[in-house]
Amino acid sequence: MANQDCWQLLGIAPTPEERDIKRAYAKLVKSTRPEDDPDAFQRLRDAFEQALWAADDLRRTPPVAPAEEPATDLDGRAAEIEAKLKPWIEHLADLNERGSKEDALAALEGYLADPFLAGAAERDPQVWELFEDGMMWVCCDITANHDDFLRRAITMFDWLNPEGWLAQRDPKTFEWLKLRLQEAEALDAVDVLLDLLEREGEQQSMLWLDALLEGELLVNVDVRHLFEAELMVGLSEFQPLPLCFASQAIELFGWRRDHRHLEEYHPEAWADFRKKSGVLALLQRAGL
Repeated sequence: MANQDCWQLLGIAPTPEERDIKRAYAKLVKSTRPEDDPDAFQRLRDAFEQALWAADDLRRTPPVAPAEEPATDLDGRAAEIEAKLKPWIEHLADLNERGSKEDALAALEGYLADPFLAGAAERDPQVWELFEDGMMWVCCDITANHDDFLRRAITMFDWLNPEGWLAQRDPKTFEWLKLRLQEAEALDAVDVLLDLLEREGEQQSMLWLDALLEGELLVNVDVRHLFEAELMVGLSEFQPLPLCFASQAIELFGWRRDHRHLEEYHPEAWADFRKKSGVLALLQRAGL
């Protein structure tokens, strides 16, 4: 199977991100059962494995920088501004990929307080626009970025305003950022839920999970699957496993019928979740 064919079958653009590949595969495998259509399932599985290999190649291959056009008098000041901002943007990108969220946010606030940027939104729109372009790159194009950093940027530039420039000029990026923010909120909800489970016990946590499922946060299938997977990973670390809460999660999310996205997301955690002391019989009765 050619590389391009695997991306087409998975329904995504070529990407170095294994997480995106696993999400696409988990979504498709729900409707492609080996017992119903073994050939289609094998093609999907081959595409998944081929995409993982291709993603590894993409991570090892540095991107080719676009050819730079000669500067003109009209963009001479823009070049000066970019020269000033470039090391700042690269520093923020590096902190997002390799540093802590605290360091990334502290660096951002430090740059915003610099006289070159302070008040630039009103004082010097060209500086602010070029800074926004750099921040957009940090938040959308690098390998990773911290959720809190992303929230700060979205608020700062009002990127999710449906009447704003981003929604009008680049709806694809607008929708991607909206989904990315929903994923961040879903991960926060998992942390809150697990903390509540540890501090308050199963009864309160079960009520909170019920309320969460009645809201709008988990309406999107991809966001819901991410929430489920991270919840499963968190539960797998409990010793002993909270049986009532685990049973509720199995029922609410239908893990007895479909748990492939959990296995694909984190095979080791899924194995631990199944093997927790005193839980194996429960999972077997649930068909897991």
